[in-house]
Amino acid sequence: MGLFKRRPKNNPAIEEGSASATTVVTPRPTPDGKGIAFPDSAAIDHWKRRVADAGLTVRGVEYNGQASYLTLAGPDAERAKTFLRNEHVDRELYYIVVETPDGTWGLDIEGLYLERLRPWQQDTESAEYQVPAGSIAGNPRSVNLAARGKVDNFLVWIGCGRCAHRWADGVRYQNRTLTRCPSCGAKNSVDSSNVQVAPLDQQPTPSSPLSSSPSNRSADSASEQQRAQIARRIAELLDFNQVHYGELDKEQQSQATDCRHLDAIISSGGAPPDWISHAVELRSIGHQLNREGGVRLMRETAAQADGLSKYGVRQVIVLFWEGIGGWQD
Repeated sequence: MGLFKRRPKNNPAIEEGSASATTVVTPRPTPDGKGIAFPDSAAIDHWKRRVADAGLTVRGVEYNGQASYLTLAGPDAERAKTFLRNEHVDRELYYIVVETPDGTWGLDIEGLYLERLRPWQQDTESAEYQVPAGSIAGNPRSVNLAARGKVDNFLVWIGCGRCAHRWADGVRYQNRTLTRCPSCGAKNSVDSSNVQVAPLDQQPTPSSPLSSSPSNRSADSASEQQRAQIARRIAELLDFNQVHYGELDKEQQSQATDCRHLDAIISSGGAPPDWISHAVELRSIGHQLNREGGVRLMRETAAQADGLSKYGVRQVIVLFWEGIGGWQD
């Protein structure tokens, strides 16, 4: 969701690899996070044509020590969204961002997002039409983030009250938000009161196993098995860390517990050195759990791992999960 703050841009750097090009290739960040890389020159040319066809220009690559942002600029939000939907991000802490006069749109591993609402979107009094929010147009987790105040919007499909054109835009949670139809320009006030998130601890639970359908019981069982596997893996990795941490030199020890360094390795997509691979995997697991269930799932899984570890988990895991979501806020 692009929660990391961006800093002034670095000079764009494009590197060429040795793999063969595919039909559509999305550039990936270089290991240092300060540039982008392609498999070969054909992939570079293909991507440049796609950028030009969308009316975009490359602004540069931004790296803030944690995340990499490939930033482009364009004159039109709709063309930016169309371009981003055809890109593919498959790693944490990598964002493709398009700055337009009508907002900054981005793509990360969770999908399309609007970086923040435009100031004019709060002026609902100027609306010409009142319409309800449609179905979720982005990642459903963005609704939870908006409900918790972590972001100021989530994406929904909107049907114009004048021309019935349908498009995706950011709206406030449980509130009215002004939007402009990209087809006819009509001002629509979108009411998102029909979208509501129930906190996990307030969601109804079956009073007995018979209250759940067989399919639900199977899904719950699979989920519990997956969490148990993750908990065992966390315990194994932390036990390994406790045994072998003293074998590292001081610089390695510092890097193995430096969350920004671990995030940079994750963002690069490259294979980490053996001596730090356990720390990178622990950090990646934290990001995965946060993405799937937030801090609550992280804490529950850590507690489960604590009972499986020879040395304990709760006092040590903070070294690897610090700064993920609201962990240890």
